Amino acid sequence: MNLNRIMTMIVLLAAVGILAACGGEPSPMDEATLPAASPTAPLETPTPTPVPTSLVVCLGEAPNTLYPYGNLNGAAKLILQALYDGPVDHRGYLYQPVLLENLPDFAAGTAALQTVQVAVGDQVVDSSGDVVTLDYGVFIRPAGCLSGECAEPFTGETVEMNQMSALFTLRPGVLWADGTPLTVDDSVFGFTLNADPATPASKFKVERTQSYEALENNTIKWTGLPGFIDPSYQDNFWLPAPRHLWGQSPAADLLTSEFSAAKPMGFGPFSLALTEGNTYTLQRNPAYFRAPEGLPRVDRLVFRVVGQEPQTNLDMLQSGECDVLDPSAAAGVGVAEIAAGMTEAKLFASWATASGWTLLNFGIVPQSYDDDYNIFAGDRPNFFGDVRTRQAVAYCLDRQAVTDEISLGIAPVMDTYLPGDHPLANMQVASYSQDIEKAAELLDAVGWRLDAAGQRAASQIAGIRDGTPLAFEILYPEHPQNARVLEIISQQLAACGIQATPQGLTIEELFATGAEAPVFGRNFEMVYFAWQSSENPPCQLYLSEAIPGQDENLFPYKWGGWNASGWSNETYDAACNAARGSAPGLEPYQENHALAQEILAQELPAIPFFAYQQAALARPDICGLQFDPTAGMLWNIENLAYGSICP
Repeated sequence: MNLNRIMTMIVLLAAVGILAACGGEPSPMDEATLPAASPTAPLETPTPTPVPTSLVVCLGEAPNTLYPYGNLNGAAKLILQALYDGPVDHRGYLYQPVLLENLPDFAAGTAALQTVQVAVGDQVVDSSGDVVTLDYGVFIRPAGCLSGECAEPFTGETVEMNQMSALFTLRPGVLWADGTPLTVDDSVFGFTLNADPATPASKFKVERTQSYEALENNTIKWTGLPGFIDPSYQDNFWLPAPRHLWGQSPAADLLTSEFSAAKPMGFGPFSLALTEGNTYTLQRNPAYFRAPEGLPRVDRLVFRVVGQEPQTNLDMLQSGECDVLDPSAAAGVGVAEIAAGMTEAKLFASWATASGWTLLNFGIVPQSYDDDYNIFAGDRPNFFGDVRTRQAVAYCLDRQAVTDEISLGIAPVMDTYLPGDHPLANMQVASYSQDIEKAAELLDAVGWRLDAAGQRAASQIAGIRDGTPLAFEILYPEHPQNARVLEIISQQLAACGIQATPQGLTIEELFATGAEAPVFGRNFEMVYFAWQSSENPPCQLYLSEAIPGQDENLFPYKWGGWNASGWSNETYDAACNAARGSAPGLEPYQENHALAQEILAQELPAIPFFAYQQAALARPDICGLQFDPTAGMLWNIENLAYGSICP
């Protein structure tokens, strides 16, 4: 499993618009110069020609391609959002139909989980989620089994497995920018291009698809491989590709052809009109299926590559040279600058949760305990084996004070691995607002008593020598902001009689792998870092099977495991695996995700801190700007307007 570990600070985006000036009314002619007028033929004042409205998006990097099935960088994705619309938007962590009449749904009968028979030689998804050719001994999940706990080896006899399918119906009246009707066959063509070995786009969904076929009445049917239960099945409608323009070209040629990689045909609010150096000029697409609604609201959209100098780019934003700064162009703009701009009514800011969240991870079971815990053999004291100690540490901390200083209070404190605005966030879990008295009660109950110097020390704690101070090291990735966070944390813990010593390491040192590695070798006491979020709840972060270690029988991922805490809980494992083996619309899905969060918040292998935030910045009279945590800033570019052109 590839879980990217991120250490980036708050990502800042920026967006503004320009209101084009209009010319004055034509001056009337001097009455003396007019010929005698007929009483039945009065002069008419000519109607002034409207001045086109424009929006300029400044990019920190140039797009690496505009081929929609290429290996796209951030700039390319932004431009393609203007050329295409949907086909499915991912907003607020949920899917929304754009080109489709509705999304597939189990209750409506447009999504289904049926049983199919499989035999030796069939392509299936095994219990680990990998695509395999079915053979003797392969572990599979038979029909009705939605988690690894009920997986069993294939014996060679015919067996039934679960198979998921979904129906998608294209909305009528969608046209390509050249006026050609867009059909479900174009989506099948898009799937074919995605599946071609020459196409660099991800093959994850393609490899787990048994069939993708056009049916009658503008309908597509997606069928997954047996054993593949896809939580994002509602997004399994492939981006259409214009078969009438690209159908005669090999997929490999489309990667570099001008008509596909430099000026692709789309169906969105804008069409690419001109590329000059680092400037891409798009114009209103009259064939856009939402044009009757008066969309898009501006006539021209310009993408301009300006580089990555934050102050220069901010100046260009404020002077009107740029209307929008993309994330790479705005990187480095500070939260304080944003706040000042808002206070002075120079900016409008729309905030959204970003893709990372910070935490304090306990070293509950270090590697040295794998041959049993023995303090007389040199094992470090078992500081965190008692859940009450972990809870006490949480009660000692004022996490809100940390986010107030680091993000001016914009980044919300988290209680689980999901931010509070996520629809699957369990808002009923245990929460740990600072409570020094509660922390003291828990520490006293465990046996961590205050000594004369105000330091907590062990007193009759099983396995820990009396007098051992509650003192440990907190590792963190070197960065001035992280150092400040750890300074605050250390001061807060000191108020509870706990001595914490921060120790910064380079990212390479901190996140090395192997038996000697500090974090993923389980050779630490506590560590502060950030995990990257995903669109699905990341309960897998704390699965027992994900603990890194040497013995493959105990640690299936060996030193590639990621649950560095060493914490293990069978009930949590069962809930998480059942949730991951299910999908939205199936009964166990939401309930098991809620249960996993409840257990994690009670057991506390880690203390969540806050989710990173992103800001979309705009002129004060902007309208339509709705920064979304999953869809981003330009998901509704067709609705952006300002001033007098706002609806």
